[in-house]
Amino acid sequence: MKEERKNILIGRKIEIMLYGYIRVSTGTQAIHGYSLEEQKQALINAGVEEKRIFMDAGKTGTNFNRDGWINLTKAVRDGDTIVCYSMDRMGRNFNEIIVNMNVLEKNGINIRTIRENVNTSTAAGRMQAQIFSAVAEMEHALILERTAAGRETAKRSGKVCNRPKTYNMRKARKALEYREQGWTIDDIAVRLKTSHACVYRMMADAKKERENA
Repeated sequence: MKEERKNILIGRKIEIMLYGYIRVSTGTQAIHGYSLEEQKQALINAGVEEKRIFMDAGKTGTNFNRDGWINLTKAVRDGDTIVCYSMDRMGRNFNEIIVNMNVLEKNGINIRTIRENVNTSTAAGRMQAQIFSAVAEMEHALILERTAAGRETAKRSGKVCNRPKTYNMRKARKALEYREQGWTIDDIAVRLKTSHACVYRMMADAKKERENA
């Protein structure tokens, strides 16, 4: 790898080496925008050479012991940039994404994302990255709260607005467990073979059951 590096000191300028990272669980390969090929092509279009794209395939949201990511962090050097399709490819949740970003930043490595158009080479970019991650987590939490509140209001008013359930509480508890472990809604939906909306309903039911226990 060393002989391939092109970070050549020219005066005071160093040519930035671009590396790429792509990841999918087995299920999310079928979801538009997250397949390995779509991610890889997006990175190539962004200027990353295919030979410098590291990948982890068939890894679930609960498994971040990823060989591709580990090998990537060993390959990059001070001044290099890692390009990802989106920020959620870097970790299971907000905390893990921030930890990984901080480690890379400490070693002089920048992060660029294509979907969110984030570039951590600037202070504004680093703040933007944290905001995007935090907002995504908060949005999921608010959806669960609004769903539970809406159903409780309907119940008190005597309205029956629940759809016939296509799942049992065991499956609902499993959905909430996956989410608390850091799985994305996409990953949970694929694993449980259901829709995103159903995942939110299951998590709301499981959360309500837990609160009433």
